[in-house]
Amino acid sequence: MLWLVRTTPGAYDTNGPPSRASGHLWGYGALMLRPRARVGRAQTLLSLPRRSAAPVIGLVLGLLLASGCGSDSGEKKSAEPSKAALDCRESWKDLKDDVKGRGSLTYPSALAPKWNGILAAANHYTASATADDCGKTISNEKKTIAALTAFGAKLRPYDMEYRLQAIQEDAEAYASGPRPPAPEPSPAKKGKKKAKKPPRPPKPADIKAALATLTKQAPLATEQQTPAWQQARAGDVTDTAAVKKAVKDLAFLSSESKAYAAASAALAEIRPALKAAQD
Repeated sequence: MLWLVRTTPGAYDTNGPPSRASGHLWGYGALMLRPRARVGRAQTLLSLPRRSAAPVIGLVLGLLLASGCGSDSGEKKSAEPSKAALDCRESWKDLKDDVKGRGSLTYPSALAPKWNGILAAANHYTASATADDCGKTISNEKKTIAALTAFGAKLRPYDMEYRLQAIQEDAEAYASGPRPPAPEPSPAKKGKKKAKKPPRPPKPADIKAALATLTKQAPLATEQQTPAWQQARAGDVTDTAAVKKAVKDLAFLSSESKAYAAASAALAEIRPALKAAQD
């Protein structure tokens, strides 16, 4: 009888526990068929030595230091505005001071939303303008300001709320005081007839009533002019055709407004009293 020692894979693996199948003996008789021998490979695990992380970390730190990482001095230096940028910001600050307060006016011909848009741009450039934000940029903004100012002036004759604010203080003072005497006629020139005696200024009570009418009718006139005011606020003030159309439409709606007519009549009554107070 022959004796064979069967070896199984992993039987000689020194890194793991010994295989349960290792060392088994198989016996075969003379008349027994021998099974095909199994070739077993002993698995050998080679443990690789661990590399130290210190050289890698040192290499990374060296690259970072060489590239300037960890120091923001370069960034701070590049973030500082140039003298040209500072001069440009000062120019925008002057422009901002010129338009400041116009966006808070409440009468419709003030066109406050447009002034607030200009003020927002001026605030932005005052804080962060570069040298390139002056020149054409600020020049165009100044042209817009000039056009907006001229546009507002064309709208004011139809703005009864503005006209009320313009005369209210003086009219109230006249209405609360004594009636002025009639002015003396101017001396007649030699060879000419004596000039007529000027009429006496209006009674304070009449001016008080006219002022009350104007105060009541002015906002109603604005309401009846609403489509024209909306068009004025939305239009391009640098577009000559758009400006002309806006003024024309406002004049038409004013002629159709009963409140505008009543306010105009009250204003006409107040005007002589203001003139007498100035003389």
